[in-house]
Amino acid sequence: MKKNEFVSLCYHYIRPKKELDEFPKLLGTDIQQFTDHLKMLEGNYEFISTRDVFEILNQSSYSLNNPGMLITFDDGLSDHFEASKILEKFGIKGTFFIPSCVTENNLPANPIIIHYSIAKFGIKKFLSEYELALKKFNLLNEKNNIEFTENKDPWNVIDEIKLKFKYEFSYIDCRKILLEIYENLLLEKLPNFMEISHLTNSQIKEMLEMGHSIGCHSHSHISIGTSKLTSEEFNTEMIQPKKKLEKRFKTKIISFSYPFGQSNDCLSTQNLLEKTNTYKIAFTVNPKVNSFSSSPLELGRYELYSTDNTKKLKNLLENLHLGNMN
Repeated sequence: MKKNEFVSLCYHYIRPKKELDEFPKLLGTDIQQFTDHLKMLEGNYEFISTRDVFEILNQSSYSLNNPGMLITFDDGLSDHFEASKILEKFGIKGTFFIPSCVTENNLPANPIIIHYSIAKFGIKKFLSEYELALKKFNLLNEKNNIEFTENKDPWNVIDEIKLKFKYEFSYIDCRKILLEIYENLLLEKLPNFMEISHLTNSQIKEMLEMGHSIGCHSHSHISIGTSKLTSEEFNTEMIQPKKKLEKRFKTKIISFSYPFGQSNDCLSTQNLLEKTNTYKIAFTVNPKVNSFSSSPLELGRYELYSTDNTKKLKNLLENLHLGNMN
Protein backbone atom coordinates (compact mmCIF):
# COMPACT_ATOMS: atom_id res chain seq x y z
CA MET A 1 0.00 0.00 0.00
CA LYS A 2 1.07 3.57 -0.64
CA LYS A 3 1.55 6.23 1.99
CA ASN A 4 -1.66 7.41 3.63
CA GLU A 5 -3.78 4.57 2.30
CA PHE A 6 -5.96 2.67 4.73
CA VAL A 7 -8.40 -0.20 5.04
CA SER A 8 -11.43 -0.35 7.32
CA LEU A 9 -13.06 -3.43 8.85
CA CYS A 10 -16.75 -3.62 9.74
CA TYR A 11 -17.78 -5.95 12.58
CA HIS A 12 -21.27 -6.77 13.79
CA TYR A 13 -21.83 -9.47 16.41
CA ILE A 14 -18.86 -10.32 18.64
CA ARG A 15 -20.06 -13.50 20.35
CA PRO A 16 -18.78 -15.66 23.20
CA LYS A 17 -17.86 -19.27 22.52
CA LYS A 18 -20.91 -21.30 21.42
CA GLU A 19 -21.01 -23.30 24.63
CA LEU A 20 -21.27 -20.05 26.63
CA ASP A 21 -23.65 -18.23 24.28
CA GLU A 22 -27.31 -17.89 25.27
CA PHE A 23 -28.07 -17.30 21.58
CA PRO A 24 -25.72 -19.76 19.81
CA LYS A 25 -27.54 -19.42 16.49
CA LEU A 26 -26.54 -15.77 16.11
CA LEU A 27 -23.79 -15.59 13.50
CA GLY A 28 -20.80 -13.44 14.26
CA THR A 29 -17.12 -13.28 15.11
CA ASP A 30 -16.42 -15.08 18.36
CA ILE A 31 -14.52 -13.08 20.93
CA GLN A 32 -11.33 -15.14 20.78
CA GLN A 33 -11.31 -14.88 17.00
CA PHE A 34 -11.73 -11.12 17.31
CA THR A 35 -8.74 -10.94 19.66
CA ASP A 36 -6.69 -13.06 17.24
CA HIS A 37 -7.63 -10.69 14.41
CA LEU A 38 -6.25 -7.75 16.39
CA LYS A 39 -3.01 -9.58 17.18
CA MET A 40 -2.48 -10.29 13.49
CA LEU A 41 -3.39 -6.75 12.43
CA GLU A 42 -1.13 -4.99 14.94
CA GLY A 43 1.90 -6.56 13.28
CA ASN A 44 0.93 -5.31 9.84
CA TYR A 45 -0.97 -2.05 10.23
CA GLU A 46 -1.06 1.29 11.98
CA PHE A 47 -4.39 1.61 13.77
CA ILE A 48 -6.20 4.89 13.11
CA SER A 49 -9.38 6.65 14.26
CA THR A 50 -12.12 8.37 12.27
CA ARG A 51 -10.50 11.68 13.18
CA ASP A 52 -7.27 10.42 11.60
CA VAL A 53 -9.28 9.40 8.51
CA PHE A 54 -10.65 12.92 8.26
CA GLU A 55 -7.11 14.35 8.44
CA ILE A 56 -5.80 11.92 5.82
CA LEU A 57 -8.62 12.71 3.41
CA ASN A 58 -7.99 16.42 3.82
CA GLN A 59 -4.29 15.88 3.02
CA SER A 60 -3.14 17.54 6.22
CA SER A 61 0.28 17.05 7.75
CA TYR A 62 -0.97 13.77 9.25
CA SER A 63 0.90 10.84 7.72
CA LEU A 64 1.13 7.09 8.25
CA ASN A 65 4.31 5.10 8.71
CA ASN A 66 2.50 1.86 7.82
CA PRO A 67 -0.77 0.99 6.06
CA GLY A 68 -3.69 2.32 8.10
CA MET A 69 -6.39 0.19 9.71
CA LEU A 70 -9.70 1.53 11.00
CA ILE A 71 -11.81 -0.81 13.15
CA THR A 72 -15.56 -0.13 13.05
CA PHE A 73 -18.72 -1.73 14.41
CA ASP A 74 -22.29 -1.38 13.15
CA ASP A 75 -25.70 -1.60 14.86
CA GLY A 76 -24.92 -0.47 18.44
CA LEU A 77 -24.92 -4.06 19.73
CA SER A 78 -24.42 -5.03 23.36
CA ASP A 79 -21.51 -7.20 22.17
CA HIS A 80 -19.58 -4.05 21.37
CA PHE A 81 -19.07 -3.08 24.99
CA GLU A 82 -16.82 -6.09 25.59
CA ALA A 83 -15.15 -5.47 22.23
CA SER A 84 -14.41 -1.88 23.25
CA LYS A 85 -12.60 -3.11 26.37
CA ILE A 86 -10.49 -5.49 24.28
CA LEU A 87 -9.62 -2.65 21.89
CA GLU A 88 -8.59 -0.50 24.85
CA LYS A 89 -6.13 -3.17 25.96
CA PHE A 90 -4.55 -3.06 22.49
CA GLY A 91 -4.48 0.75 22.51
CA ILE A 92 -6.91 0.88 19.57
CA LYS A 93 -9.60 3.54 19.14
CA GLY A 94 -12.67 1.94 17.58
CA THR A 95 -15.63 3.62 15.91
CA PHE A 96 -19.12 2.43 16.82
CA PHE A 97 -22.00 3.29 14.50
CA ILE A 98 -25.27 3.44 16.43
CA PRO A 99 -28.92 3.59 15.27
CA SER A 100 -30.46 6.42 17.30
CA CYS A 101 -33.65 4.43 18.04
CA VAL A 102 -31.51 2.51 20.54
CA THR A 103 -30.49 5.56 22.56
CA GLU A 104 -33.53 7.80 22.10
CA ASN A 105 -36.51 5.44 22.11
CA ASN A 106 -35.03 2.36 23.81
CA LEU A 107 -36.17 0.29 20.83
CA PRO A 108 -34.17 -2.22 18.77
CA ALA A 109 -32.94 -1.63 15.23
CA ASN A 110 -34.91 -3.40 12.51
CA PRO A 111 -32.55 -6.28 11.62
CA ILE A 112 -31.84 -7.08 15.26
CA ILE A 113 -35.51 -7.95 15.78
CA ILE A 114 -35.26 -10.48 12.95
CA HIS A 115 -31.91 -11.93 14.06
CA TYR A 116 -32.84 -12.51 17.69
CA SER A 117 -36.39 -13.69 16.98
CA ILE A 118 -35.21 -16.40 14.61
CA ALA A 119 -32.15 -17.31 16.72
CA LYS A 120 -34.25 -17.73 19.89
CA PHE A 121 -37.62 -18.96 18.66
CA GLY A 122 -37.00 -20.32 15.15
CA ILE A 123 -38.26 -19.48 11.67
CA LYS A 124 -41.75 -20.94 12.11
CA LYS A 125 -42.49 -18.92 15.23
CA PHE A 126 -41.17 -15.76 13.62
CA LEU A 127 -43.39 -16.31 10.56
CA SER A 128 -46.38 -16.99 12.81
CA GLU A 129 -45.90 -13.60 14.52
CA TYR A 130 -45.21 -12.03 11.12
CA GLU A 131 -48.57 -13.27 9.82
CA LEU A 132 -50.40 -11.93 12.88
CA ALA A 133 -48.76 -8.53 12.36
CA LEU A 134 -49.74 -8.51 8.69
CA LYS A 135 -53.34 -9.26 9.62
CA LYS A 136 -53.39 -6.49 12.23
CA PHE A 137 -52.21 -3.90 9.71
CA ASN A 138 -54.28 -5.25 6.78
CA LEU A 139 -51.15 -6.22 4.86
CA LEU A 140 -51.73 -9.96 4.53
CA ASN A 141 -51.76 -10.84 0.84
CA GLU A 142 -50.09 -13.20 -1.59
CA LYS A 143 -47.21 -10.80 -2.24
CA ASN A 144 -46.29 -10.56 1.44
CA ASN A 145 -46.75 -14.25 2.21
CA ILE A 146 -43.59 -16.18 3.17
CA GLU A 147 -43.81 -19.96 3.41
CA PHE A 148 -41.49 -22.33 5.25
CA THR A 149 -42.07 -25.91 4.16
CA GLU A 150 -40.01 -29.06 4.57
CA ASN A 151 -38.60 -28.83 1.05
CA LYS A 152 -37.31 -25.28 1.59
CA ASP A 153 -33.74 -24.57 2.70
CA PRO A 154 -33.99 -22.64 6.01
CA TRP A 155 -31.22 -20.26 4.95
CA ASN A 156 -33.12 -19.40 1.78
CA VAL A 157 -36.21 -18.63 3.86
CA ILE A 158 -34.17 -16.40 6.18
CA ASP A 159 -32.79 -14.56 3.14
CA GLU A 160 -36.34 -14.14 1.83
CA ILE A 161 -37.41 -12.64 5.16
CA LYS A 162 -34.48 -10.23 5.24
CA LEU A 163 -34.98 -9.10 1.64
CA LYS A 164 -38.69 -8.58 2.24
CA PHE A 165 -38.02 -6.15 5.08
CA LYS A 166 -35.02 -4.48 3.43
CA TYR A 167 -36.47 -3.75 0.04
CA GLU A 168 -40.14 -4.65 -0.38
CA PHE A 169 -42.04 -3.14 2.52
CA SER A 170 -42.41 0.61 2.72
CA TYR A 171 -40.38 2.45 5.33
CA ILE A 172 -43.42 2.86 7.59
CA ASP A 173 -44.79 -0.68 7.17
CA CYS A 174 -41.42 -2.29 7.76
CA ARG A 175 -40.98 -0.56 11.10
CA LYS A 176 -44.48 -1.10 12.43
CA ILE A 177 -44.51 -4.82 11.53
CA LEU A 178 -41.15 -5.44 13.17
CA LEU A 179 -42.06 -3.48 16.31
CA GLU A 180 -45.25 -5.53 16.56
CA ILE A 181 -43.18 -8.73 16.41
CA TYR A 182 -40.77 -7.26 18.95
CA GLU A 183 -43.50 -6.42 21.44
CA ASN A 184 -45.41 -9.69 21.08
CA LEU A 185 -42.48 -12.08 20.89
CA LEU A 186 -39.16 -10.75 22.10
CA LEU A 187 -40.32 -8.28 24.74
CA GLU A 188 -42.99 -10.68 25.96
CA LYS A 189 -40.50 -13.50 26.47
CA LEU A 190 -37.40 -11.40 27.22
CA PRO A 191 -38.38 -8.27 29.19
CA ASN A 192 -34.73 -7.15 29.33
CA PHE A 193 -34.25 -7.59 25.60
CA MET A 194 -32.74 -4.17 25.01
CA GLU A 195 -29.97 -4.85 27.53
CA ILE A 196 -29.41 -8.26 25.93
CA SER A 197 -29.22 -6.94 22.38
CA HIS A 198 -28.08 -3.31 22.35
CA LEU A 199 -25.67 -0.98 24.10
CA THR A 200 -27.05 1.03 26.99
CA ASN A 201 -26.48 4.78 27.20
CA SER A 202 -24.20 4.32 30.21
CA GLN A 203 -22.08 1.80 28.28
CA ILE A 204 -21.76 4.21 25.35
CA LYS A 205 -20.63 6.96 27.72
CA GLU A 206 -18.02 4.63 29.21
CA MET A 207 -16.79 3.69 25.73
CA LEU A 208 -16.38 7.36 24.89
CA GLU A 209 -14.38 7.81 28.08
CA MET A 210 -12.08 5.02 26.87
CA GLY A 211 -11.31 7.17 23.84
CA HIS A 212 -13.50 5.44 21.29
CA SER A 213 -15.80 7.41 18.99
CA ILE A 214 -19.37 6.98 17.82
CA GLY A 215 -21.02 7.66 14.49
CA CYS A 216 -24.53 7.49 13.08
CA HIS A 217 -26.17 4.43 11.56
CA SER A 218 -29.54 6.04 10.68
CA HIS A 219 -32.41 6.00 13.17
CA SER A 220 -34.04 2.59 12.74
CA HIS A 221 -31.57 0.90 10.33
CA ILE A 222 -33.04 1.11 6.84
CA SER A 223 -31.66 0.99 3.30
CA ILE A 224 -31.15 4.68 2.57
CA GLY A 225 -30.58 4.09 -1.14
CA THR A 226 -33.76 2.15 -1.81
CA SER A 227 -36.24 3.52 0.74
CA LYS A 228 -38.39 6.19 -0.88
CA LEU A 229 -38.18 8.65 1.98
CA THR A 230 -40.03 11.93 2.14
CA SER A 231 -38.04 14.96 3.26
CA GLU A 232 -39.45 14.53 6.75
CA GLU A 233 -38.54 10.83 6.85
CA PHE A 234 -35.03 11.55 5.56
CA ASN A 235 -34.64 14.11 8.32
CA THR A 236 -35.75 11.50 10.88
CA GLU A 237 -33.40 8.80 9.61
CA MET A 238 -30.33 10.77 8.55
CA ILE A 239 -30.14 14.23 10.07
CA GLN A 240 -31.79 14.11 13.48
CA PRO A 241 -29.79 11.05 14.66
CA LYS A 242 -26.56 13.05 14.54
CA LYS A 243 -28.05 15.94 16.50
CA LYS A 244 -29.59 13.63 19.09
CA LEU A 245 -26.46 11.54 19.61
CA GLU A 246 -24.27 14.65 19.90
CA LYS A 247 -26.60 16.22 22.45
CA ARG A 248 -27.07 13.08 24.53
CA PHE A 249 -23.41 12.06 24.66
CA LYS A 250 -21.81 15.50 24.38
CA THR A 251 -19.49 14.44 21.60
CA LYS A 252 -18.82 15.66 18.06
CA ILE A 253 -19.92 13.26 15.33
CA ILE A 254 -18.49 13.48 11.82
CA SER A 255 -19.17 10.00 10.44
CA PHE A 256 -22.03 7.90 9.12
CA SER A 257 -22.17 4.27 8.03
CA TYR A 258 -24.89 3.16 5.64
CA PRO A 259 -27.09 0.35 7.02
CA PHE A 260 -26.57 -2.81 4.94
CA GLY A 261 -23.97 -0.82 3.01
CA GLN A 262 -24.18 -2.37 -0.45
CA SER A 263 -24.14 -0.07 -3.48
CA ASN A 264 -27.93 0.05 -3.79
CA ASP A 265 -28.26 0.86 -0.07
CA CYS A 266 -26.11 3.98 -0.34
CA LEU A 267 -26.23 7.40 -1.94
CA SER A 268 -23.58 8.81 -4.22
CA THR A 269 -21.60 11.75 -2.92
CA GLN A 270 -23.61 14.11 -5.11
CA ASN A 271 -26.98 12.68 -4.06
CA LEU A 272 -26.08 12.81 -0.38
CA LEU A 273 -24.87 16.41 -0.58
CA GLU A 274 -28.04 17.40 -2.39
CA LYS A 275 -29.97 16.20 0.66
CA THR A 276 -27.60 17.15 3.51
CA ASN A 277 -24.04 18.15 4.34
CA THR A 278 -24.42 16.77 7.87
CA TYR A 279 -21.51 14.32 7.65
CA LYS A 280 -17.83 14.71 6.79
CA ILE A 281 -17.19 11.03 6.08
CA ALA A 282 -19.51 8.11 5.21
CA PHE A 283 -18.86 4.39 4.89
CA THR A 284 -20.21 1.64 2.67
CA VAL A 285 -19.28 -2.04 2.86
CA ASN A 286 -17.67 -1.97 -0.55
CA PRO A 287 -14.32 -3.71 0.16
CA LYS A 288 -11.56 -1.44 -1.09
CA VAL A 289 -8.42 0.42 -0.12
CA ASN A 290 -9.10 4.07 0.77
CA SER A 291 -6.73 6.98 0.19
CA PHE A 292 -6.60 10.78 0.09
CA SER A 293 -8.11 10.57 -3.41
CA SER A 294 -11.16 8.61 -2.20
CA SER A 295 -14.49 10.36 -1.88
CA PRO A 296 -14.94 11.02 1.87
CA LEU A 297 -18.62 10.13 1.51
CA GLU A 298 -18.10 6.80 -0.28
CA LEU A 299 -15.40 5.11 1.79
CA GLY A 300 -15.06 1.33 1.68
CA ARG A 301 -14.95 -1.27 4.42
CA TYR A 302 -14.58 -5.04 4.51
CA GLU A 303 -17.57 -6.62 6.26
CA LEU A 304 -16.49 -9.54 8.45
CA TYR A 305 -18.24 -12.92 8.27
CA SER A 306 -18.40 -15.58 10.98
CA THR A 307 -16.18 -17.81 8.81
CA ASP A 308 -13.37 -15.24 8.60
CA ASN A 309 -10.69 -16.76 10.80
CA THR A 310 -7.35 -14.99 11.16
CA LYS A 311 -5.68 -16.78 8.25
CA LYS A 312 -8.60 -16.08 5.93
CA LEU A 313 -8.78 -12.43 6.97
CA LYS A 314 -5.05 -11.99 6.34
CA ASN A 315 -5.41 -13.50 2.85
CA LEU A 316 -8.47 -11.37 2.12
CA LEU A 317 -6.59 -8.20 3.07
CA GLU A 318 -3.61 -9.18 0.93
CA ASN A 319 -5.94 -9.67 -2.05
CA LEU A 320 -7.59 -6.36 -1.29
CA HIS A 321 -4.24 -4.57 -1.44
CA LEU A 322 -3.47 -6.33 -4.72
CA GLY A 323 -6.79 -5.25 -6.16
CA ASN A 324 -8.12 -8.79 -6.46
CA MET A 325 -11.47 -8.09 -4.77
CA ASN A 326 -14.45 -6.34 -6.29
